[in-house]
Amino acid sequence: MGRAAPWLAAGALLIAAPWLVARLFPGVERYVLHIMIFTALAAALALSYDLVVGHVGSLSLAHPAFFGIGAYAAALLATEARWPFPGGLAAAIAAAGLAALLIGVPAFRLAEHSFAIGTLGFALVTQIVATNWVEFTRGPLCVTGVPRPVIGLGPLRLQIATLPQYYWLALSALSLTALLYRGLTTFRIGRAMSAVRDDAGLAACAGINPLKYRMLAFVVGAAVAGGLGALYVHYVTVLCPEELGIGLTVNLLVILFLGGLASLRGVLIGAVLFTALPEVLRIAPTWRLVIYGTILLAVVIWAPEGIDASLRRAGRLRRAGG
Repeated sequence: MGRAAPWLAAGALLIAAPWLVARLFPGVERYVLHIMIFTALAAALALSYDLVVGHVGSLSLAHPAFFGIGAYAAALLATEARWPFPGGLAAAIAAAGLAALLIGVPAFRLAEHSFAIGTLGFALVTQIVATNWVEFTRGPLCVTGVPRPVIGLGPLRLQIATLPQYYWLALSALSLTALLYRGLTTFRIGRAMSAVRDDAGLAACAGINPLKYRMLAFVVGAAVAGGLGALYVHYVTVLCPEELGIGLTVNLLVILFLGGLASLRGVLIGAVLFTALPEVLRIAPTWRLVIYGTILLAVVIWAPEGIDASLRRAGRLRRAGG
């Protein structure tokens, strides 16, 4: 119970955040909640990406494509086919996972750097298709009028329309992603992934199939990214091809290396710093980017393994000194 107490307290605080924000930030509570929603979605997306980069050691640059495939699947099914939100969400997860399965088998047979270039090519092709297949994706005109999500069965229906409701939906998505991440990175599966990351040849000699675990991380990470793409597009209600840009991969890599690879706490810390900190620094608009860049540079220099690794090291030193 002692170890669980901080997590329970943090969970209660996160659940109560909309009421706390309304009291602490009157007048700007909508803006603060908006940032918190994006932070939760970014953290969940970074966790799905860390499955591949941090736990099996494969530098995939295709995550924007999977995010976009899920977003387009949900947006088009909602606007053109009038599918309900749960059906569109399931289709987004399935479409992104299937895309990862189809490209993962040949891509993982490439060498490490060739794999990165191959996944980058897939991401670029996906964005080009989304931009130029105007009859299907509407191209630069964007998919507009995506409806607000409705959750429920039969007469029991809940429309997610207010910012607090969206926040709780995003928080639920982050919690489920964190639970899935935890389940896949601990126990026997987690040890096998770590073995593949550290030395694939040695892992194969020990009876571990590197391709199996790389594909598992790749497909699950892509499916989660597709589901998050669906949640994102139902929140912003519009989807343009620019959302699939390679800049999203750069943002995710910054989050992972800022907080720490292969670490649940590290990824969450990185997501909060990368997403929320620039908004906090708007109080100093002239120096905002300078301050933020200085913070990132300091982390790279003083905590090259990520903030979480530095926190763990400091905790060990404190216990040793005590």
